[in-house]
Amino acid sequence: MATSKKLRAIYDGFFEGLETSCANLISNITEYSRLKKYCKTKPTKEYKKKVGDFWKKYKSISPLWGWYYASQNGIEDPRYIPNTMYYAKIDQHFNNRKLGCGFNDKNYYSRIFYGINQPKTLVRNVNGILLDENYKLITTQQALDIVLQEKEVVCKPSLETGSGRNVCFWKTNSQEEIIKSFIKGEEKNYIIQGVIEQHPKLKEIHKDSINTLRIVSLLMKDGVYILSSNLRMGTGSSRVDNVTGGGISCGVNSDGSLKDYATDYYTGEKFYQHPQGTIFKNLTVPSYNKAIELVIQAHSIIPHFRLVSWDIAIDIDGEPLLIEANMRKGGINLNQFNNGPLFGDMTECVLDEVFGKK
Repeated sequence: MATSKKLRAIYDGFFEGLETSCANLISNITEYSRLKKYCKTKPTKEYKKKVGDFWKKYKSISPLWGWYYASQNGIEDPRYIPNTMYYAKIDQHFNNRKLGCGFNDKNYYSRIFYGINQPKTLVRNVNGILLDENYKLITTQQALDIVLQEKEVVCKPSLETGSGRNVCFWKTNSQEEIIKSFIKGEEKNYIIQGVIEQHPKLKEIHKDSINTLRIVSLLMKDGVYILSSNLRMGTGSSRVDNVTGGGISCGVNSDGSLKDYATDYYTGEKFYQHPQGTIFKNLTVPSYNKAIELVIQAHSIIPHFRLVSWDIAIDIDGEPLLIEANMRKGGINLNQFNNGPLFGDMTECVLDEVFGKK
């Protein structure tokens, strides 16, 4: 039995390592291509020296990574994390890859994050099986009846989601046939929820999308640390606020006030006001402290994932709602463009752990 377990571990380790290496290679190629495309200037000699001095005890890195952010936001700090290192090294150190897919299934948030405020769930589809909010088996007709009780609903993929891909909004009085066709179809692994009525202050910025907070937290033995906060906003006619899908983001200070400008995810282009007119300076996110409290409470539930990017909405009554917990590969650009190096004063502590320094 012991020998069999050892052989199984060797077998699993080999193929898992091969899969991880291939995924990291693809990620690195993608990130390097974006760096070359969007970083238009070269770092100064002074900045190169700062980077070399700081990183020499860990590993040699290109100063172009930090310059990618510093050249846009003016914060010439050597502690910026290279995107390749973040996705292929740091993220995988803090987060359990094996458990990632299961824990990231939105259909199980109600169980995993029990007691944490979340949007109202109507219907779940788990591997082709229809369930209601309380995980009871239901028929197609029952699912349709539940959905049609709402004026408007949102349908999201429950697995491997990102960038607002394949998110659908349906008005039940005019799109009943579309909803019926979808529920009766072959689509698997989705969740249908009621549409959130967001706080008026956030609705004023961009009324068509739910504008959410992206809060990054790090779980250590002595507590949960908030690393970075940003307000993500949709633009134009978009119903989603995802920054990789055309939205913009603005850094949030520790007191909930917004910074002077928002940025584009890939270029770092600055917007001192939203395309729809709202000026960011002196605007404060409602119930920001409550949102931070929710993140701290939720993060302690999932210690297998120590570096998490949370998407939090604020409803009409000022209550924060958990929309999504990105337990691996949370985007780094919006954090470093808007707020400087992701780990800030914790950078050396984090790198010492990741690289095994004493």
